[in-house]
Amino acid sequence: MTAVSRAALVCALLLVAVPAAVEPVEPAQPAQPAQPVVQLEKGAVRGASAQSSSGRGFFAFKGIPYARPPVGKYRFRDPKPNKPWQGVWDATQFPPKCMQFDRYPFSTVVGDEDCLYLNVFTPRLPTPGAPLLDVLVFIHGGGFMFGGSADWGPDYVLDKDVVLVTINYRLGPLGFLSTEDDVVPGNMGLKDQALALRWVQGNVAAFGGNPNSVTLFGMSAGGASVHYHYLSPLSAGLFHRGWSLSGSALNPWTQQERAAAKARRLAALLGCPADPAAAASRDLVDCLRHRPARAIAAAVLSFQDADDEIPFSPFAPVAEPAGTPGAFVDRAPVEVLRQGLANDVPWIVGVTSEEGLFNAAEYLGAGQAHKLERLDREWLRLAPLLLDYNDTAGTEAERDAVSRAVREHYFGQRPLSAATSEFIAMVGDRIFYAGVEQAAREQAQANSQPVYLYVFGFRGEHSLSGAITKPKDESDWGVSHGDDLGYLLKWECLPTGGTELELTVRKHLLSVLTTFARTGVPSGLPGSPGWVPLDPAAQDLYIMRLERNAEVSLTTARELGQSSFWHSLPLAENAAGAADSARDEL
Repeated sequence: MTAVSRAALVCALLLVAVPAAVEPVEPAQPAQPAQPVVQLEKGAVRGASAQSSSGRGFFAFKGIPYARPPVGKYRFRDPKPNKPWQGVWDATQFPPKCMQFDRYPFSTVVGDEDCLYLNVFTPRLPTPGAPLLDVLVFIHGGGFMFGGSADWGPDYVLDKDVVLVTINYRLGPLGFLSTEDDVVPGNMGLKDQALALRWVQGNVAAFGGNPNSVTLFGMSAGGASVHYHYLSPLSAGLFHRGWSLSGSALNPWTQQERAAAKARRLAALLGCPADPAAAASRDLVDCLRHRPARAIAAAVLSFQDADDEIPFSPFAPVAEPAGTPGAFVDRAPVEVLRQGLANDVPWIVGVTSEEGLFNAAEYLGAGQAHKLERLDREWLRLAPLLLDYNDTAGTEAERDAVSRAVREHYFGQRPLSAATSEFIAMVGDRIFYAGVEQAAREQAQANSQPVYLYVFGFRGEHSLSGAITKPKDESDWGVSHGDDLGYLLKWECLPTGGTELELTVRKHLLSVLTTFARTGVPSGLPGSPGWVPLDPAAQDLYIMRLERNAEVSLTTARELGQSSFWHSLPLAENAAGAADSARDEL
């Protein structure tokens, strides 16, 4: 959930010579033009030829506009389709990231406000009589604050006969500011994604893709985004399956609290009218539209603890005011599910076996003992920020009581430094497991289409946790948040394929992804007893597990981690859920 970009500080340290095992090469492709040109609805684009990890040729079209630049008067507004262009668009370079504050390695603003572009990768262009290919749309993660479409490459998945689309969307305050009224209802970043999906419907056939077979997938905030598209009327009919890796719309960091107060605080930081008694939202936003985008992006520092970068996602999706025209979602995600309003298509959702490791690694890595000691010492202040209940636990006294209960539950009287595994479990249970489990159960109850749950427990030579510790620490604490995605898409900071076993895992996961994209039923795991969807009437969860030795098993469990503990705490999200359940039973 935290920024993938934080790994940049030590990413280069991972780029040592990793000897790759020999992978079977697919049959050679026919000769391809070096610079293919494709005609789209708004104009022609010129791409380039590339090769997959096994040497298969494919076409890459990068930086295609799908919306008007969200600058000037379009800042903080819903995205609008881009205008036609003359000539041939050069689609051979990745677009800039959407503007964001990247704390590592240089603590600076990166990207561009003009960023609403996407990339298309296809093994072949359409020819008469050839079937159209299944389409995969990848949504990057980064806590709704960081990341970009170029972070994860197509090298592995283009070994398969699928079309891959990766997209940029607005982030941080530029993508998720909300005044909680009709001036800036919010969710611009999610609406960007929905417009990109609409673009796919109108254009992907020109790349050989089937607009009637679109599968969304994403990790972390990308996985949560995938789930949000199940909950939005704007996305209805635009996709046909989804896979959320380590993220759902019911995780605590995916729902922004006190959004209007944050908008006023941002305005005050930038010298704009912010007094709610003296300035209307329109005055506040008009002023912010005239402030430099870089200053707006840099202001996120004031919303996080300076040393620990918590909370991780101060700007995130919101429930827009009821009746808002063009709202992405106008009620809490759990309400959408319980009112039977979700888009009813198959869904895979899963976690890694040590999800909390990604967030915990900054406290556990070599040379980071002082950070863990500070957290231990300032527990009542920092725990609500780390565990994302600072705005949902009520008064200060009530918040302190929750913090004490959490500490007692996981650590008893021990100092944090002596409870590494418990620390990782605590973070994973709160930030990932409890929300993912609830989302899976709620969706299985709400929809007729199947929901599949998995736990990824395979640890390769490298882990995403090693990429974010400072200095780099490859200690084996388990399987981190994000480790599974490294076997589907290529990221330079998470090299996979250095061993035969890693190549086997990659092959299996790609088979699951592509068979699910084709049929709506995940398969492709040798030795698997068959993936059983969740039974909404059962207390136990059916969980497909990929273990450390790459063996596969179907198990049952009453819960993920210690989810029930978190659902028992007096937090606002639990009270809202209980109230919804009570209304449903009346």
